Amino acid sequence: MSIINELLFLDIESNILIPRSERLINHLLVVFVFSLAFIAVAEVMYWLHKKEYLRAKAKYLRELIDQKNDLSSSNEPFYTCVYEKWNSGEMPLTEANTMCSLKFEQN
Repeated sequence: MSIINELLFLDIESNILIPRSERLINHLLVVFVFSLAFIAVAEVMYWLHKKEYLRAKAKYLRELIDQKNDLSSSNEPFYTCVYEKWNSGEMPLTEANTMCSLKFEQN
């Protein structure tokens, strides 16, 4: 009786280590579906955050232009500096903001 149990155990162990073709196909299918789901979720998150980022950037630019055009504001030279550096294509908006803030802090 113990020899039969050992043979059965050996057979089960070999099935675990070397899956049959049906099990292998099932495993590959699960990995493929999981990969597709992961990519789909990542794409949705990327586009949602990009859309939110672009909205925030547009809002900031509208405020920047409003401040630049408000000649009675004490910060008008700063906003004009940022807008001109960004609008000319000289540097991105964040760099223009940093550069002008450093320039006006020194003065």
